[in-house]
Amino acid sequence: MILFDQSGKPARKMVITFDDLPYVSAGRPVYLPGAQRATKAILHALRAHGAPAVGFVNESKLQARGEEKSRIALLRQWVDAGMILGNHTYSHSDFNTVTIEQFQEEIVKGGIITRRLMESNQPYQLYFRHPMTHTGDTQMKKEAIEHFLAARGYKVTPHTIENSDFIFNAGYVRARMKRDEATASKLRESYLDFTIAATEFAERVSPQIFGHEIPQTLMLHANDLNADCLNELLDRLERRGYRFVTLDEAMANPAYQTKDSTVSRTGPTWLWRWMKSMGLNISFRDDPEPPQWVLDLFNQR
Repeated sequence: MILFDQSGKPARKMVITFDDLPYVSAGRPVYLPGAQRATKAILHALRAHGAPAVGFVNESKLQARGEEKSRIALLRQWVDAGMILGNHTYSHSDFNTVTIEQFQEEIVKGGIITRRLMESNQPYQLYFRHPMTHTGDTQMKKEAIEHFLAARGYKVTPHTIENSDFIFNAGYVRARMKRDEATASKLRESYLDFTIAATEFAERVSPQIFGHEIPQTLMLHANDLNADCLNELLDRLERRGYRFVTLDEAMANPAYQTKDSTVSRTGPTWLWRWMKSMGLNISFRDDPEPPQWVLDLFNQR
């Protein structure tokens, strides 16, 4: 059922974000052709649905001998399409396994080319997303990086919906490489269904935390699966009453001003973080997990 507000616009709002730009190869032997295909398809779907997006970049992926210009050109396509590029550290460093100083260096190195590409879009808000959304496994580490980012003008980017697309994508890439269209098709459909199930859970739990539904932030990755599924996924979300908004608009919502005080070695959604930070005790037992057969395919990689 499509939900509308009093002005006739779709009542729900969602931000689309992508991690690990320019591309997650997931075992493909040749990077650039896959990256070029995925970039073109993802941006085409976003434009077709009028969906602004933020893409979080790992600049180490740009350092490939003989391909530097071509890989940077992939990011320029995002900028030319009106999207925002954010910082995802230089090499996708896990904050759980490095020191504060090492992570700070990753942040600085991770924004050099990206910020140069975004010069024509100034002024714009700088956004950062922790790899694996590991925001600090001790209070000291968490607070130190929060201060470091704020001092450099970055806002930490939450996510309220996580759909494990990287798990589905691993089996999907292998199926496509083997020309196993039956498995690839089954994975696409299961992925779309699972993403909607995760979205439905976020719709149910956010009013329990805030008293009403909030703008949702969907975390995706720049991979083959999303290149092939994004148009259908956005169609399905629109049928649920979503319109796609900027991260700036979502972050202005009061729910997103809630302090995340959780310290963890894992990377849960911000709905869980906000719930814990507010001292609530709401069950997340119904937060869906990928089907076992998809996990089995992932573990075969």
